[in-house]
Amino acid sequence: MLPLTRLMALVAAVGLMAGCAGGAFSNSPAPTKDTFLKYAGPPIDRFTYLGHDEGFRTLGGEDVVIWTTISDAYLITVMKPCVQLPFANRVALTSASKTVTSNVDWVLVDNDRCRIASIRHIDYGAMKAAGIAPP
Repeated sequence: MLPLTRLMALVAAVGLMAGCAGGAFSNSPAPTKDTFLKYAGPPIDRFTYLGHDEGFRTLGGEDVVIWTTISDAYLITVMKPCVQLPFANRVALTSASKTVTSNVDWVLVDNDRCRIASIRHIDYGAMKAAGIAPP
């Protein structure tokens, strides 16, 4: 094979593999706040936070889901105003003694500090079992 032909074949193969990498969720719409609420428990006062997260997803104006491990997720609602949250590329949480507490701690978004109004633990395992957990 000529070098250019090999390169074109490699590019095509990588493209095909990338198309398959999306998995079962690639054609599904992103879960909404209502979807997460369906799998969320009642509001809790606090949760243990070791200072890093496995990811997050903003759900509009005042809501964000934060994964503290690959299987533990929390739906956090912040008090208004939290102007930067819908556009966040990165978020962080304040905590004391490895504990995030509602009405005490904050979601940090760029130059915005948004006080946490409520916290709900999400049964992420049940979401996965139902096939609607985000990748």
